[in-house]
Amino acid sequence: MSDMHNDNFDRAARAAHARAVQAVPPALLYGLQVRTANAHGAPRARPQRGGWWRAGGLAAALALAVGLQLPDPAPPPASDAPLPSLATASDVAEAAAWDEGLAALDEDPDLYLWLASQDSLVLAME
Repeated sequence: MSDMHNDNFDRAARAAHARAVQAVPPALLYGLQVRTANAHGAPRARPQRGGWWRAGGLAAALALAVGLQLPDPAPPPASDAPLPSLATASDVAEAAAWDEGLAALDEDPDLYLWLASQDSLVLAME
């Protein structure tokens, strides 16, 4: 009797389960199936990595190919006309003053003697 009782209980439980499954909305049922598959170790799709590096490398290669295809720039036309000067009178005056300052250093040998002395080394160490 216990076997017959267990069989009846089993059939009733299976029928109740089938009715319950029929009452579940399809979207929820699909979500549960996906969750169950993931919980049991179903393989997942791996996200692609390094897509930006590949795109950057492809862009650099294309830029290089285009750059190598461009013709060389034409040389400037040769002419005997002098180039226009961009220097102004104040620039010329500053250059002359700078040259005079450098000439003053060349005329003062004491500066070079002082640089070679121990006093300059002590001052540099401080």
